[in-house]
Amino acid sequence: EGERVPLEVRGNPDLRATTSWNFDLLYERFFDRVGVVSAGVFHKRLDDYIYLFTDEEDIGEDTFRVREPRNGDAATLTGFEVALQSRLSFLPSPFDGLGFYGNYTLTDSEAVFPDREGEAAPLPGQSRHVGNVALSYEKGGFSGRVALNFHGKYIAEVGEEVAGDIYYDDHVQLDLAASQRIAKGLRLFVEMNNLTNEPLRYYEGVPDRPIQEEYYRWWGTFGFKWDF
Repeated sequence: EGERVPLEVRGNPDLRATTSWNFDLLYERFFDRVGVVSAGVFHKRLDDYIYLFTDEEDIGEDTFRVREPRNGDAATLTGFEVALQSRLSFLPSPFDGLGFYGNYTLTDSEAVFPDREGEAAPLPGQSRHVGNVALSYEKGGFSGRVALNFHGKYIAEVGEEVAGDIYYDDHVQLDLAASQRIAKGLRLFVEMNNLTNEPLRYYEGVPDRPIQEEYYRWWGTFGFKWDF
C-alpha cells in the first residue's frame, strides 16, 4: 500500500461549543432474589458537534496528512439500553457468592458533515453496539470479577469523502480482577487486562484497508492494599 505521509496536527480557534437537546426514559425494577433490571430509550440532537477532519495538504515541498477539529451542523442519536445486575445468593453454598452483571446499548446515529453535503454518516466516536458482561464472586474475604467488554466500529476521523473516513475497528477485551483479605485492612490483589491479546486496529474506508495495527499481550498488576 505504500508508506503513509506524515501527520500534521492543527488547532481551530473558531470552534463553537456543542449544544444538545436530550430525551431519556429509564425504567428500573428491584427484585429481592434477582437484583436490578433496567431498560431505557433515548434521543439526542446535537448542534455544532465537534469531529476530527483529516485530509492531505501540500505544505512547502512536502505532503502532509492534516488533522484538525471542526464543527458539524447537526447530528442525532436514537437508541435503547438494557442492564441486569444480580447476586445469586439463592444458590447453594459455595455458589451463593456468585454475581452477574450485563449491559447492552444499541444506538442509531446520523451526522452530515459540512464538506460532504447530502452524505449522512454515523456520528464520529459513536459505536452502534456497546456492551459489557461480568461474572463476580464474593465470599470469605475473597472478591473476584471476570469482565468481557466490547464495542463496535466507529468513525475516529472524517475524510474528504466516505472512502477516506478512518474507523476504529470492533474491539472485544477480557479482563480479570481479584483480591483476598489476609488481615484486617490488608488485602492481596491482582489485576490482569486484555487476556485475549486483542489488537488495536484502525482502517480507512473498509476493513481491508488497515492503516494502523498495534498488538499487545495481556498485562497486569499485583500487590497489597492496606486501608487505614
